[in-house]
Amino acid sequence: MNDSFDAVVIGAGPAGSSAAAVLAGFGRTVLLLEKELFPRHKVCGEFLSADALPSLERIGAREIVEAATAERITSGVLHLGNGRTVVFRLPAPALGISRFLLDDLLAKRARDSGADVRFAVRVRSAAPATGARFRVRFVHRQVEREVEARAVIGAWGRWDALDRTFERRFLGRRARFFGWNRDYRGDARFLEGEVRLYLFAGGYCGLSRVERGALNLAGVVSESVWKEAGGGWTGVVEKARRGNAALDSDLAKLEPGPIGFLGTGPVFFTRKPPTENGLLMAGDAAGVIDPFSGEGQAAALASGILAAETAERLLCGELSPAACARAYAEAWGQRFARRFAWSAAFRRLILIRPIGAIAGRIAGEKLVRFAISAIGGSGGYFGNIRPKTPKYLPDP
Repeated sequence: MNDSFDAVVIGAGPAGSSAAAVLAGFGRTVLLLEKELFPRHKVCGEFLSADALPSLERIGAREIVEAATAERITSGVLHLGNGRTVVFRLPAPALGISRFLLDDLLAKRARDSGADVRFAVRVRSAAPATGARFRVRFVHRQVEREVEARAVIGAWGRWDALDRTFERRFLGRRARFFGWNRDYRGDARFLEGEVRLYLFAGGYCGLSRVERGALNLAGVVSESVWKEAGGGWTGVVEKARRGNAALDSDLAKLEPGPIGFLGTGPVFFTRKPPTENGLLMAGDAAGVIDPFSGEGQAAALASGILAAETAERLLCGELSPAACARAYAEAWGQRFARRFAWSAAFRRLILIRPIGAIAGRIAGEKLVRFAISAIGGSGGYFGNIRPKTPKYLPDP
């Protein structure tokens, strides 16, 4: 392995792999480090909105991703839990594809573009060194290594030990949530071309088909609901089924799949600083947007590309390291800040039960439609509405 690269990217999810592919496409030497072995299963809604397609096109992966799954999602139903429903059509078809398949395809695309991709790597540190460079220390195959790079992109996901190393502020937040998904099998013709979302007290979940006939149920609950359910995912799903008759009816038609429950927590739904000590943060490392928007993976791909294109301006000499960090922070804010502001507001309506109950009685379906359309990159699930960013909407 070389001991010097133009760029190191930490994390090979959609944000990291897209960043590595773009930088390698510029002819840069890129090291992409991933802590897990691919392919692997991961907690996710496994819904790839149409907003992701331009990013996939940009990195040369659209054709292979679209060919990997036959699932096209064009419409959906949101079950509010009180028997009321919201039926909607998507502005453009989304893809149902598992992270097991998608992340592996994207990492291979990064490698085919010229990136040096390494799996099962534990990154210990990434810090500025002398001469406007960074020093990255990591363990690979039980050997500790150290490399230098002119740019580093942090794309390690919702949480990593590196967040604690940087003493990132979101770790001290009190509002915590927990996420899960579960695979199912069975006759799911009733879900063809459709995503179903279900609200229940203190949480929500979604059910849709992915490749090869599998179904994915993914959801989020508040910490209080998690504790009430006894800290187990079986209890959480049972509680959700009791709180939403439509969910109970739909799951009764299906059988649990072979993968089982995958859980993650705590999850901090918040925007985070897009730069840390000179690193450009992308994907969930720069902020975790609420899954009900359906835009998480599209945003991750777009932020990875944005980070790579900004880093290229540094590598070609257009920007100094400090100017590069400022330019990325400004560009990230312009692209994503509005989504996070609205996401924080509507999270209260969905996950904080007293507020949600009042809002649901007053506004009902209109509120739900506005909520998701305000967050999506091209109108979310419900159409192309472009509300102004709220002036003051702190995260709960």
